[in-house]
Amino acid sequence: MLNGKRWIHKGLDDRDIEKLINETGISYLLSSALVSRGIKDSENASKFLKPDLKDLHDPFLLPDMDKAVDRIIKAVSNGEKVVLYGDYDADGVTGISILYDFLLGLGGKVDYYIPDRLEEGYGLSVEALGLLIDKGAELIVTVDCGITAIEEAAFAREKGIDMVITDHHECKGGLPDAHAIVNPCKPGCRYPFKELAGVGVVFKLINAICMKLSLGDLHLRYLDLVAVGTIADIVPLKDENRVIAKYGLDMIPSSSNTGLRALLNKSGLEGKAIGSFEVGYIIGPRINAAGRTGDATEAVKLFTTGDVAEALGIAEELEKANILRQGIEQTIYNQAIEIIESQIDIEQEKFIVAAKERWHHGVIGIVASRITERYYKPCILISIDGDMGTGSGRSVESFNIFNALKYCEDLLEKYGGHELAAGLRIRRESINEFRRQINEYANRVMVGETLIPKIRIDAYVDDGRELNLESAKELELLAPFGPGNPVPVFGFRDVGISEVRGVGSNSKHLKLKLDSEGLKLDAIGFNMGSAAGFLQEGDTLDVAARIELNCWNSTTCVQLNLLDIKRKYNGRDYCLSLEKCLEAECKHIMDQEAVLKKSRTGEFPPRELLQLEIPLKETAGEKDLSETLEKLSVQGSKTLIFVNSRKTALELGTVLKNHAAGTGKNYSVCYTGLDYMAGELTMVINPLPDGIDYKKFDTAIFAGDWITPSCMLAVLDSAIKAKREIILYKCNYERDAGEKNTGEKYPGEKDAGGSSSGEIFREIQEVIPERADLAILYRYIKKYCKNEMVVDDLFMFAMEISKEYNIFMNYVKLKKVLDILYELGLLEIFPAGDKGVLLKYEASKVRQVKLEDSLTYRLLQKLKY
Repeated sequence: MLNGKRWIHKGLDDRDIEKLINETGISYLLSSALVSRGIKDSENASKFLKPDLKDLHDPFLLPDMDKAVDRIIKAVSNGEKVVLYGDYDADGVTGISILYDFLLGLGGKVDYYIPDRLEEGYGLSVEALGLLIDKGAELIVTVDCGITAIEEAAFAREKGIDMVITDHHECKGGLPDAHAIVNPCKPGCRYPFKELAGVGVVFKLINAICMKLSLGDLHLRYLDLVAVGTIADIVPLKDENRVIAKYGLDMIPSSSNTGLRALLNKSGLEGKAIGSFEVGYIIGPRINAAGRTGDATEAVKLFTTGDVAEALGIAEELEKANILRQGIEQTIYNQAIEIIESQIDIEQEKFIVAAKERWHHGVIGIVASRITERYYKPCILISIDGDMGTGSGRSVESFNIFNALKYCEDLLEKYGGHELAAGLRIRRESINEFRRQINEYANRVMVGETLIPKIRIDAYVDDGRELNLESAKELELLAPFGPGNPVPVFGFRDVGISEVRGVGSNSKHLKLKLDSEGLKLDAIGFNMGSAAGFLQEGDTLDVAARIELNCWNSTTCVQLNLLDIKRKYNGRDYCLSLEKCLEAECKHIMDQEAVLKKSRTGEFPPRELLQLEIPLKETAGEKDLSETLEKLSVQGSKTLIFVNSRKTALELGTVLKNHAAGTGKNYSVCYTGLDYMAGELTMVINPLPDGIDYKKFDTAIFAGDWITPSCMLAVLDSAIKAKREIILYKCNYERDAGEKNTGEKYPGEKDAGGSSSGEIFREIQEVIPERADLAILYRYIKKYCKNEMVVDDLFMFAMEISKEYNIFMNYVKLKKVLDILYELGLLEIFPAGDKGVLLKYEASKVRQVKLEDSLTYRLLQKLKY
């Protein structure tokens, strides 16, 4: 996949931000984050920042809630045996736990059943229901499952057993014939919030029973477990879920639930503040481990026992189960990657389907999530056991995996889920056809941008002074964070790098010091260490980052957690990359001279490459280029733009940036070759063929004047061989003999879409030294170099020469002058530091020389013609 991410910023009205600041007194950062979430007035801001229990909706607005409440109360009153049938994940476990505890408290005769993940799989089964009915079940209440159990509900009805279904998953057409179906996703439901977790639906059921029996706020005692199940199920943390999460998280550190306290103890969280991260990545996985590798009923026992010793024992077992799960997960992940890399055309297939014998059913969902994150493609992993396969899948934003399975339902024995996650049962012999069909669906539905990772920018911070310890702390009022309310991401434009290095094991992470409007900022980019190899002090970046508080040695400071960086056009990088192209050009001339005798009227460079039969398109003007880019964007084409002159790079940079802003494309700049930041629209300045991998790109545009034409032809040749669409924009790589200083056309010169050969020669003159340049630098060295002299920074040295002698000198020309003087034996050169050199000059060794004795000088002079 491309490393580049698409930055999406919907644009905020500054008046809305200022209005909220004036009404509430909050900072620019918090105000802009709220406005980006659609909150533009003080009333809604207060409601969001200070969630209140009174904002919870009336539970009786849920469909069939009155019927469910009456039937459960009747069962408890009559001493009927109520069996809770739930899912084995954290959502189902917490839902069963709170309903079981609540009904026991009412004096109910209640039991629970969770199917074995490996033996029975997800959801209800006729076999399990038959077993429960044989054991005396008189009312079945489902938790976090049941909405697709049409056959099972019919079986229960046939046996004279009522079923109350509580679920939150998508409905698949027909509904089960149950006594009551409480599900906010049920067709025709008028409940104002559709995204409750399974435990959230159960919480509303308990709330409704409390209202019916006048039990007051008894239901609120369960908010800690409701928050755990809600966050672990990765539902949007907005509306009711935000209220539940906020109050529940506050309860967890001092929870009255014996089992939850034991889990905090064993997971190292006792006495610590608990947020959505701790629940999602520490508590939730331990609960899920019970159902993934063992018996999920152990987790229910944990949350329903009052015995401290028993709770600690179960928590310890969950800790071990989680460690076991991690090992199994890594093994499956490695095997899945091997299958994908060896058996699947990852560039062509938009939907990854991989299968293997006896992968652990309880872990393949987590691995599918990791595969999706790695390739940014939807993925289903299938564990084959005999003639049947059990699959679990995860999707990417904007692609509904449930609808994809529905498209292939004729091949499936069973399936269920929602937009981003799903599960299935399939026969072994149908797997290959399933893979074909689901990719057929993906090809129809997915547009090119679906498979490009996206970063949503809440706001751009153009004044670094807005960022301080106080405003960073204020952002914590937006918590709890999660789907629907992510940690805010801010963009910083044109920030300078004052320090860059890799940190961590094997320099895995990137550490930067940034300068924004005079404010010095620390920044860390996790797993971005490779970027340290091509970033340098003085570079200018656009940055997308989360603002965090970093506490170290009792000191708290503001730190940017980098999500992505975009390098801007940089004069130093341009010079360094152009020098490499000049070296390649000189080598090309030497190779040419070895095989043919070249004359000034001969053809330079050779045109063999252009004799190939390829469909070259030409576009002449900026409007034509913009229209071309627009068409490529609609096609979902990933495009490279190659340039070899500073003027073209600056002009096209503006055009491409405007195009990217208008289309949401991810635009990036690279030098010589593709690097970590290469995105779907990438300008490569001073390219060399060895640094270009066309695998991820569809189109190559060659633009503007080319100082090093053989490099252009070599890159063009590589694009031809890669069979990519090739477009020329004002592309001029030809030049013949003529007066090089006039700016007039030369004999035989072609317009090539409107470019000026005079412009080529102006840029060539800027980098190829004349006799006068050599004389001036030699005079400077004689004046200031007493035997030896250290030049710390060649870029700054070039500026100093320019200023002192009123000439144009830059890094590239300076380097070539030094190379020529060295070849002529007039001075010695040694490296000094990262950017400097040590010059040694001895007047006694000076002799009369001819410039033509320098190979570098001769080769560079030939570049002019």
